[in-house]
Amino acid sequence: MSLVCKIVVYTSDENFAKRVKENLGEERFIIKVFDLFSDVVKSLQEELHDILIVETNFPNEVEGLLKVADNILYGIPIIVACDDKTFKVEEGNNSRFYFINKFANAEEWLTLLKLVINENYLITL
Repeated sequence: MSLVCKIVVYTSDENFAKRVKENLGEERFIIKVFDLFSDVVKSLQEELHDILIVETNFPNEVEGLLKVADNILYGIPIIVACDDKTFKVEEGNNSRFYFINKFANAEEWLTLLKLVINENYLITL
């Protein structure tokens, strides 16, 4: 039995969406991409997902959006992919935010996803 991680990506950058799919490998992850946040919320209300990835040029650019996500998405871990070179983790009211450089390589993305899954989910078989 294998487990599949379901990821929602919020971005208007088609190149970023393509890079995420290439770096993560679609055989291990189910990845849905949306360019409207209202579509992200609708998708998350209709179906359970494990992780939300938000792409932006500047973290403070989406500060309001992240506050909304923290309050309405009820604890889903959120990865913020931005131009900042430093990795960091911040606690929200309901969610944990992981910041990564949006140009990170496949190994860095996979390492982060393992961390996110280990810190947020207890998987037993």
